[in-house]
Amino acid sequence: MRFGLRAQVLAIQAGIVLLVVAAVSAAYLAILARLIEREYGDRVMSVAQTVALMPPIVQAFDDPDPSTTIQPLAQAITERAGLTFVVISNRDHLRYSHPVPQRIGEIVAFDDRLALQGIPEITTDETGTLGRAIRAKVPIYRDDQVIGVATVGILGRSAEDLLQSYWPQIGAVALGALVVGGWISWLLASHIRREIFGLEPRQIATRLEQRDAMLRCIREGVIAIDSEGVVDVVNDEARRLLDLQDSATGHSIRDVVPASGLPAVVETGQPAEDQLLLAASGRVMVVNRMPVHVRGELVGAIATFRDQTEVQRLASELSGARSHLDALRAQAHEFANKLHTISGLIEMGRPERAVALVRATTQQQQVLIEELPQRIQEPAVAALLLGKTSVAAERGITLEVAPDSRLGPVGECADDLTTALGNLIENAFDAVEGRPARVVRVEIGDDGQEIKARVRDTGPGINPDHLQRIFEQGFSTKQDGVRGRGLGLVLARRAVARWGGELSVRNEDGAVFELVLPRVARAVPVLQPVGPAEQGGSVR
Repeated sequence: MRFGLRAQVLAIQAGIVLLVVAAVSAAYLAILARLIEREYGDRVMSVAQTVALMPPIVQAFDDPDPSTTIQPLAQAITERAGLTFVVISNRDHLRYSHPVPQRIGEIVAFDDRLALQGIPEITTDETGTLGRAIRAKVPIYRDDQVIGVATVGILGRSAEDLLQSYWPQIGAVALGALVVGGWISWLLASHIRREIFGLEPRQIATRLEQRDAMLRCIREGVIAIDSEGVVDVVNDEARRLLDLQDSATGHSIRDVVPASGLPAVVETGQPAEDQLLLAASGRVMVVNRMPVHVRGELVGAIATFRDQTEVQRLASELSGARSHLDALRAQAHEFANKLHTISGLIEMGRPERAVALVRATTQQQQVLIEELPQRIQEPAVAALLLGKTSVAAERGITLEVAPDSRLGPVGECADDLTTALGNLIENAFDAVEGRPARVVRVEIGDDGQEIKARVRDTGPGINPDHLQRIFEQGFSTKQDGVRGRGLGLVLARRAVARWGGELSVRNEDGAVFELVLPRVARAVPVLQPVGPAEQGGSVR
């Protein structure tokens, strides 16, 4: 059977209170017993000193039978002072008085040598014929000579009886202390239970183990700090993504991850969701930061890091596959129209016109297929432009690739460059849709140090009010309700920024998007935020 936290705390506190009360009571009883012994000792000493100086007793020592005078006086003093006995003895230790008359003339049952040497003493542990008693022994003088001893005593049980008379009060105080201590223990146990949200110790241990297991299993990095900015929690995935040491816990977040943004969350209490960050390793991460409150009090903040590199790669591949699919569909549609034309010409008996159309179409495609790859030597970009040309033709748009465009093999950043160009061209197609002049021009330059690409369109340009927001994630002026709006330019900007490049926009007889990508690609610093001007959207 397991007892709850409240019962355990109550039992422990009650046990502690009981021990304390018992110890205090025992100490109090010991002190009280000593005080009673001291009081009785002072009392019998005072009486003994008085008896030793009484002239009748001193003079009686010269009588033939001293006890006849001393015994009545001793009994009177005993009764009047409330004592147990007053015993007078001579230097030979013979009694002249005793509470039991038959014992007069016998030798005393206790040691009175010090008193016979002239030294008064009080004893508390001697046992005589009447039992253990508190005794005072005082020498009796005559002419400066010790002639006997006056012994006055109170039996020990008298002191014990007096001590026992205090027990009810002591018991009442102890019981009151137990009740108060138990009540305080119950309040303390209830407070502790509230502070830990009503959980039992075993439940807390289980949840901590579950939390640790969860932090190890999830594929997101997690970092938590307290209100002072000290790192409390770092899971394995966060160490991997951010290349952190195992000793990160217990250090300031400003030293561990300077650009984490968590101190700002602690200061403002405001969350920051779905922000893009780039790591030195080239990873693209989405970061969410949330303040942590306990009963309304801000006690820290937590950040999660989700690696978007793989998602971005898959999105790039999907975008490329979709572009190729659109190109094939457009080419199929275009060739189907031309086949219908050729079929009609043959049926009309004009085969020479049909042959001429076939030759013209073949030459046009041959020129495009042969010349473009010579100028654009990166296969992925060349394939993109060929595909977009077919899509543009289907949509009634003229896609021009500037004759002086040149591009050598790109290498590792080819996918990202293709993603950026593809989204910029698609955005330009949307811009010229429904315009009288529907022309999109692509210019690509490569000087060996950096790659520059421009995408111009003959659309209406960008509303000046939107220039500051065009690269905000999710921003879009398109009202067609299609899901995914506001992602085109964010993908383009992210792809370029990943390799340390820049993407800008301006109005110039339409919109002009310019992309600059260093040939020697360098990853940006760890956790470099992609700010509002570095997060894409789509416009028009």
